[in-house]
Amino acid sequence: MDDHREQVSLSLAQHAVRLQTLLDRRIMSVLNEHGLSRSELDVLGALAECDDVGARPGELSSRLLLTTGGLSNILRRLHDDGVIERETDPSDARSHIVRLTPKGKATAHETGIAATVAIGRALDTVEESLLQETAELLHRVLIVMDEDAPVHRDPPRTS
Repeated sequence: MDDHREQVSLSLAQHAVRLQTLLDRRIMSVLNEHGLSRSELDVLGALAECDDVGARPGELSSRLLLTTGGLSNILRRLHDDGVIERETDPSDARSHIVRLTPKGKATAHETGIAATVAIGRALDTVEESLLQETAELLHRVLIVMDEDAPVHRDPPRTS
């Protein structure tokens, strides 16, 4: 790799990390208000995308890039808080399906809106056309890196 390309790559990484840090401060404030961790919000969001179909823990683990052990702890806490329910998978009694409870749906919805508003406020001074262009360019970079899946998730298959 040539020096110029390395410098451009480093600059991109530095800008992306700085933006993530600034947005993360806003998001963490929202999560603290709702008593959630980032991973818990990610799980709630992924389950919200599944509607009432739910998902197997293994599917959630793959989609969210979480270890199965880490996901188990998150699911246990969310279950204890009454925001998810687990039931035996009718197609495989060794597995479970995880779904949001009505409380979980409300929590996912409220927290998702609050996080979106916080991000919007953080970026409020940036022109919409610049936001759109930047989002598209980052999307293209992630596609080339074959790392776009966590941003644009497809619902898991249940069969």
